[in-house]
Amino acid sequence: MWGSVRRSFRLCKVKAVRANLNNYWRSIAGSRRCSGDSLYMVVCYLVRQRRFAGSSRVNCLLLLAAVCLIGPELAHCQRMETAMETNDASAVGIAVARSAPVKRPAASELSVMGMIPDGDYRLFSATVRCRAWTGALEYDRSWGHFLKSRVDYVVEVQPVVILSQPATSDYWGNAKSPNQRLVPGLAVSPFGFRFFWRSDRFLKPYMIGKLGAIAFTRKAFSQAASYTNFNVQAAIGFQLRLTERMDLRVEPFEFYHVSNGYLAASNPGMDELATRYGITYRLGKRRSY
Repeated sequence: MWGSVRRSFRLCKVKAVRANLNNYWRSIAGSRRCSGDSLYMVVCYLVRQRRFAGSSRVNCLLLLAAVCLIGPELAHCQRMETAMETNDASAVGIAVARSAPVKRPAASELSVMGMIPDGDYRLFSATVRCRAWTGALEYDRSWGHFLKSRVDYVVEVQPVVILSQPATSDYWGNAKSPNQRLVPGLAVSPFGFRFFWRSDRFLKPYMIGKLGAIAFTRKAFSQAASYTNFNVQAAIGFQLRLTERMDLRVEPFEFYHVSNGYLAASNPGMDELATRYGITYRLGKRRSY
């Protein structure tokens, strides 16, 4: 009877040792802080528990099982700790490369535009029956953002300018003949800006203003005026996306002013309201919208 009680007592102690060992191993694996000290503590724990187990065979089996279970995880944890301590250069390089911000090039566009006059008005000028048709090449480049819009620098060349004016006029540019005369010219506007909203959408409204010079083959508006004049433009328009790189550009309201600023004896000037149409091509690498 006493022999069976002792065996039962030993069996309970062995189970308790195994349970304690499993709990200790889970705490080590959960913290992921495996090292040689951890293995040493497990071995010492088993040695201390020998006086409760009472069987050297059971103790040897438990010790062997502990070494087999902890050995692979110990090697893995040692590699992890070594990599963290030495701060692997390749891993750091990959992390830096992934976290480095990518600088996008400035957005730029090239537009071919044509202007059709809607009529001449006396706003800042004195002439009547004066109208102009133009063909222009415009370049827009992004400078930044303001008022939730993209701000573009604008430069424009108008290689085709056709001015229709009275065949004869007085000193102030008043018509003295019912006939009209066509005068060709050329214009350059190196100073301009554009406020461009919704640049990544299908419909993109904008406001634009340009300042430059325009020259004609004859004196414009009056024989007492000049060949060269100032050119001021202001417009409200929008762009409609056609393809990934091309847009349809429309400016239903264009204010077109020409005058010499009294650099000559007479300054009749011309004020015109017009409509402009054209095609815009986006430069640079392809973008996904």
